[in-house]
Formats: sequence, structure tokens, C-alpha cells
Amino acid sequence: MTTLPITVTPYTPGAPGLDAQLAWVGYMAMFGWPDQRPVTARLVRSRLRPQGGGATTTLLLARTPDGELAAAAALRYPAAPGLPARLWGPAVHPSMQQRGLGTALVQRALAAVDDPAMIVRTAEIPAVRRHACTFFEKIGWEVHSTAALLKAPTGAAWPVPGVRPLTADQAPALAELYHAVCPEHGWGVAADTYSRWSADERFIGDGLLVAEDAGRLQAAVLVYPLAHSHPGEAPEALLADVLIHPGADFAALARRMITAGLGAGARAGARVARAVIPAGSPLLAELRAAGFADLDEICYYQAPIPIPR
Repeated sequence: MTTLPITVTPYTPGAPGLDAQLAWVGYMAMFGWPDQRPVTARLVRSRLRPQGGGATTTLLLARTPDGELAAAAALRYPAAPGLPARLWGPAVHPSMQQRGLGTALVQRALAAVDDPAMIVRTAEIPAVRRHACTFFEKIGWEVHSTAALLKAPTGAAWPVPGVRPLTADQAPALAELYHAVCPEHGWGVAADTYSRWSADERFIGDGLLVAEDAGRLQAAVLVYPLAHSHPGEAPEALLADVLIHPGADFAALARRMITAGLGAGARAGARVARAVIPAGSPLLAELRAAGFADLDEICYYQAPIPIPR
């Protein structure tokens, strides 16, 4: 088994050519699987930029002797204490797989963590990728949670009565809505919701829509369209979040926000939309009723605590 030297470096968004190389390796690693989707330099930056008060992302690269990127992984630190760090990858080009690169990248990523009690979880891993699941299980990681991966055509782009784009001055109201829906994340994360969502390069004003009643936000939907030039890949949007206030009519508002979100994706040129929704969420039934089809189950693995050295 042959491995390549691994470079560990802070991630710098926009480094000449690097984001495009990471996008290509990421795309090739998922090609042919249910989570195959267009991967762009913009998507890479959205995934690897630090969030909130998180430290600079650690990037791990393995290159061939001629300088070609063969594999990569990244560790993005939590936006606030108590939240998990996220391991992106390892993504290994198909021509370089079965050489120990994935194991070496994960080991180096964990070695870069200063706090052995830090929670580290993977990004989304489709259950059908049994080799990837087995990889993490063999190195001692355990399934933390699961989610459904769904996909739907965006359809027509019609407006939904009572749903409109959020304005920047409503950021405090969005924070209150987020905190009501996700109190376990803490007020610090909730207060940062608008700046965190809008900092993503895929963000467009028409992609963050809200519904309100008597001046109070009742629901929000966040859609990230992804412009790209991948041949054979349909223009796509991610239904990134749907928030429904606990005191509101969940089913009625969910249907309106999903319809509005699909319309926002269509207006941005997307032909399909994806969503990753936690298992057991009541939103799943509403998405399926709106035309979303299940593609696969998603698994999230968590590293042992304390982090092995």
C-alpha cells in the first residue's frame, strides 16, 4: 500500500487554482453515486470557510509527484463552543483509491485538533456508499444520526401569497425564529443566523424567504442556487433550511415555504432541488407531498471521544 505525502495547511479561500482542484476531486469522488451533484469552486468555499467564531479551517492535501491533487480532506471548526467540528472528505480521486490515502488524511486531520474532547462529525455520507461507511466503522467512528436525501424538480416559479424575501433589518427577527426552532444551538448561534447564511457565496436575496403574522416571523426557507458549467449536470438548488415557528400551523406553513423555495430555485435558473432532512423530521412528509423523491439515507459518523492520537 502506497501513500503520498500529505500537506497540512490553513484553508485560504480563493487561493489560485486550489478551489477548482478541490471541486474536481470532490466531484470525481462522488460521480455515479446518489449524491452526485455539480461541485464548483464556489461550493468548496461555502463548505470550507469558517463559520461564525470558528477557527480557520484545516486543509489536508495529497498530491502526486507531478503536482496533481490526488486526495483532500478538511476540518472545519465549530462556530461556537459545544457544537461539532465537521470533517469534509476524505475525497480521493478514483484512480488513487485503495492506497491508504483516506486513512492517512483522517489521521492527520484528527492530529490537528488541539482539544481531545472536541466533537468531530463527518459531512453527509450516503448509506449506499457502503465502502465509505465501512471505512469509518473500521477506524472506530460510530453513526451519530441519519437523514433523508431527497430531490425534486423545481417546476414553475410562481409567487406564494404572504411569502417574501427577508430584508437585512429583519435579521434580529430571523435570529428569534431560529432560536425558537433550534434552542439547543444556543442564542449565540441563533443571533448569527443571517450573517452566517448570507456569507455563503451561493446566497441570493430572493433565496431567503419569510412569512410573518402581526410583524412576527412565522417561517423561513433558505435556498442556495448553484450556477455551474458541469456537462451533463442539471442546474441545481439546495433547499438548505426550513424553519417553522413551534407555535404556528406546521403543515400549512411548511407547504407554503417549500413551494416558495422551489419557486426561488426556479427563478435562479435551477431545474432540480435537493434537500437533506434529519430522520424523523415532520418536514419529510411535507417534502414528499410536494414532489420530493427519496434518493438515499444519509449517515453522519462521529469520531471517538477523546479523539484518538
